[in-house]
Amino acid sequence: MATLELDLYLGKEDEVCRRQIWRVVWMRRRFAQVHAEFHIRSTDMVMQRSSVGDTVTLQYNPQKISKGTREIRWYKGTECIHQETLGDNLFLTLNDVKDTDSGQYRCEAHGKSKKEVAVIYLHVAEFKVVSGVYSFSPSNYFPGDDVTLPCHLSPKMSAVAMEIRWFKGTDCVCVYQNGQVNEGKGYEGRVSLFTNQLEEGNVSLMLGNVQKSDKGKYKCVVTHGKDKMKNDRNWLRLKELKLVSEPYSYLIYSRTFYTCAGDQVTLPCYLSAKISPVAMEIRWFKGTDCICVYQDGQVNEGKGYEGRVSFFTQELENRNLSLMLKNVQESDDGEYKCEVTRGKHKMENCGVYLHVSEFKLVCRSEDVGQSTESEYGFHEMFVADGADATLPCYLSPKKSAVAMVIRWFKETDCICVYQNGQVKEENDYKGRVRFFTHELEEGMVSLLLKNVQESDNGMYKCEVTLGKVKVENNRNWLCVSGSFFKTSI
Repeated sequence: MATLELDLYLGKEDEVCRRQIWRVVWMRRRFAQVHAEFHIRSTDMVMQRSSVGDTVTLQYNPQKISKGTREIRWYKGTECIHQETLGDNLFLTLNDVKDTDSGQYRCEAHGKSKKEVAVIYLHVAEFKVVSGVYSFSPSNYFPGDDVTLPCHLSPKMSAVAMEIRWFKGTDCVCVYQNGQVNEGKGYEGRVSLFTNQLEEGNVSLMLGNVQKSDKGKYKCVVTHGKDKMKNDRNWLRLKELKLVSEPYSYLIYSRTFYTCAGDQVTLPCYLSAKISPVAMEIRWFKGTDCICVYQDGQVNEGKGYEGRVSFFTQELENRNLSLMLKNVQESDDGEYKCEVTRGKHKMENCGVYLHVSEFKLVCRSEDVGQSTESEYGFHEMFVADGADATLPCYLSPKKSAVAMVIRWFKETDCICVYQNGQVKEENDYKGRVRFFTHELEEGMVSLLLKNVQESDNGMYKCEVTLGKVKVENNRNWLCVSGSFFKTSI
């Protein structure tokens, strides 16, 4: 109410009444002002949590320090516990805190005037949750493993009467409360606590049959009365475990092999990670038919493959899961797959295709006519920049290639074709490639590449067609040494 309105209402003569009304108005305004100041101060208060035995650092805001400040004083409640001349130190350090150190701490800046620059409420819990010597869980786990995420109370005390929750991100994985363990959605039958060790303060989580989706950060939250402590320093990492076609490779791709009836062929398969498969179950399939099983150190052959299939059991420690198929028959033509089971985790390779034909292509002349080849990897050649390179390829068994169609490819690009006694060179290779036409009668289908350049680096494939029979060999790898060393540097 304005002064003029009050005067008109009461009249000039009622001075006592007017003063009483203004006193009520002033008190209400002052109460509102004090309440606002208290609200502002309460919103500036910082909550800080710690646990018994910790070293705690309380900090004030230097931007609140005004000119003329000479001294900093710290209070717990109304008691001044520390004071010092203003300097570079912005902290109050409390060592080996106890639960009695819980309470409100204030920091005041003293000079020409007194100013409050920090209000901190410290809560010291009776315990903390620690994850052991290492901050993060080791990363030597594979899919299918059982993993323990370590956590325990410090100092050592019973967790039987406490509430224990484990989280992955925001998802609750497991809850222990009132002696009962409840599993989170998606973790049924896979998570558990060491309930028989809760008395010792062990609140670790055991996660069984881990999968790729289990990778990530885990948090343990333990509540007891007003104390609620957490540890989020468990990070589960998984090494990738897969089946590959080459040893020491991480590339997954299918491979095609050409062989002849009566030959012996190795269908390659290796574990990508350095881990022994001796305790695993290994199965090889042709289509849906299981043709060979390795389990518990024993090898069992499938129907129709008795005496013709075997594992390299002495090479299992070297991650070699390859299958040897002896005395190949025309009916063996088809797709083969390897399936490996480790615990509850199952994986398979991308498949190996076996084509049984009248002839095949080999990279070495000494392999011609042999039932097995001396190597199954790439045939690598290192040639100096500007030199000529011969990409070797032969028909096995030896037979004339004069009436056949011969194509050479670099990756997927056709670079040269021999057909009906004529040789056709593609644009970028004109004048640089030729066949040894005088040796086609002997089954030599090698290619000569002249004046090699950096752009010639890569994989080369020979494809030979005779009627409906088509075979190929894509194991020639050319490295032009000049560009190779530049890349290495």
